[in-house]
Amino acid sequence: MSVIATLKDIAQAAHVSSATVSRVLNADTSLQVSPETRQRIFAAAEALNYTKHQHRAPASAGTIGLVQWYSEVAETNDLYYRAIRWGAETQLQADDFAVDRVFSNEPLPPASELAGLIAIGKYSPAQLATFKALNRPLVIVDQDTLAQGISSVTTSFGDPVDKIVAHFLARGHQRIGMITGSEATTDGVALVDQRLVAFKRAMRTQASLDESLIFAGEFTIEGGYATMTRAIETQGEQLPDAFFVASDAMAIGAIKALQEHAIAVPKRVSVIGFNDLAVGRFLNPSLSTVQVATQMMGMSAARLLKDQLDGLATAPVRLTLGSQLVLRDSSD
Repeated sequence: MSVIATLKDIAQAAHVSSATVSRVLNADTSLQVSPETRQRIFAAAEALNYTKHQHRAPASAGTIGLVQWYSEVAETNDLYYRAIRWGAETQLQADDFAVDRVFSNEPLPPASELAGLIAIGKYSPAQLATFKALNRPLVIVDQDTLAQGISSVTTSFGDPVDKIVAHFLARGHQRIGMITGSEATTDGVALVDQRLVAFKRAMRTQASLDESLIFAGEFTIEGGYATMTRAIETQGEQLPDAFFVASDAMAIGAIKALQEHAIAVPKRVSVIGFNDLAVGRFLNPSLSTVQVATQMMGMSAARLLKDQLDGLATAPVRLTLGSQLVLRDSSD
């Protein structure tokens, strides 16, 4: 039976009071708290798998639909998208909007009930057209939709992946592999992992690309475990001595598979993930990763939507937030 995290648990982990945790998670704009403290509270909530995130009563600025491409159960288990959602909710509530959460298996609210829409995740052209048909201010988070005439907020992939490949090469690694994730929209349109695109480009530029060293699985801990197990079994002694793994969740499973096969990390195989989930810092070895500003992605989407509502953004905008390579113990 799982233990349900409380505000007190988060407060102890973040070294603040329970009252401060409550006010931060409920977007209390009268609270004076540093960005570092706010981030520490979000990270603690994420690490403890806190899910009882309450919403305030309807507010005077109107209602924003917040669409999530996962089901509610799947979103509960996905720390990356949950962190983006928290950031969006925090900023929307600070701007006095009510939030109407909609999951992938639910119909959209009528346009007459919405001031605008933020959709988090990946969507097919048909789904994007459905959003646009509401004729309301619209922002997509984590998918570049500028070509479709829709404002979006994404994170950068090329620069951090270039740095990962350069780091591996500088450490003398010759066989560099990747574990990527397979995804599709909820209406069945296959998606290309942009981290894979960036990895292939970086390898062609800086080294030699061997596509037989790229393995695909599900974007989950279990998916990472199964995919690395397959790599170990098929590669044997030729297993790459370094892996870039497309998400921290997959990297956690991948490291578990390596450890179960008595393959030392990082002495035999170096591993770098992507997303900088808080839990990765507490692994043994701690996880090297790319730090993505997930909460800021959500908050930026909310600000961009408000600019549309206020008439300040009159053309589609693509906002790409920077990311940073963070080296810890899982890579040498």
